[in-house]
Amino acid sequence: MKTVTVVLVVALLGFPNTDFSTEKRAVSPYRAESSAYIVQGKEAWTYVTENRSFRFAEVLDDAGNYEAPLLLEETYHNERTDGMEGARGNATVRAWAVKHVGERELRWTLKEMGNEGTVQDRFFRVTAWGCCDAPVVYSYYSVLTGRKLYVSNSDLLEVRGDGDGPLAARYVAFGYAGMNELSRSPQLQYGTDKKVAHRFSVVSSRQYYDAPQMFVSTNEGVEKSLDLRGSPMDFTIVLKYQDGVELRVPVAADAIRPDLAQLPKGYSLRAEE
Repeated sequence: MKTVTVVLVVALLGFPNTDFSTEKRAVSPYRAESSAYIVQGKEAWTYVTENRSFRFAEVLDDAGNYEAPLLLEETYHNERTDGMEGARGNATVRAWAVKHVGERELRWTLKEMGNEGTVQDRFFRVTAWGCCDAPVVYSYYSVLTGRKLYVSNSDLLEVRGDGDGPLAARYVAFGYAGMNELSRSPQLQYGTDKKVAHRFSVVSSRQYYDAPQMFVSTNEGVEKSLDLRGSPMDFTIVLKYQDGVELRVPVAADAIRPDLAQLPKGYSLRAEE
């Protein structure tokens, strides 16, 4: 028989459209409730937190202009059990378009295995904490649509091309999709913040705990980002393993070219939808 001991309940208030000028209007606040409790099992205690909070996000449209703000309600349910490594987590995020004072319209909802999240430019990133030899998993969603785009075990790499708006940027991701996907090949992904244009599995005998570092390059040196404004969208994605093995995957005319990739024996690229 498990016993649930309630430890803490906290009410969080979000005050939308607050006017800090001399004329103020009373608006009913959006409300969310957080909680923390302990489940007393026969062998161990499990510590549970359910944190809910609000944030406003100002997001650029494709032309680089600010749209109406989004109101994000974020819920993170995390559990940690005595004697077990790691924390199990689930994230739920709802986004509303704020149209008028006190009025909102639900735009999207996402649910993902993860422990925390944040807004990064036009992405919403959910982080699943790593444990033992399992890597951290970052899931990147479009903050405009709630569509899942990239999965990576490190930060996205950004390559800036011609143009002034957000669509001038390209992103590179590499990694395993999660704790349940570690037996599958990691994927190399390339595209914009609205669509993944190319996705390839990197097939080899490597195990998930033997992951490479990811770079981009236009010459012999390697970087974590590139500014190619005024130049063609031509560069190389470089994957470097700790034992010195290196994979070089060219991007030419804004497209991954697997036929030109420099891959050691035992490695291959498999196109994915």
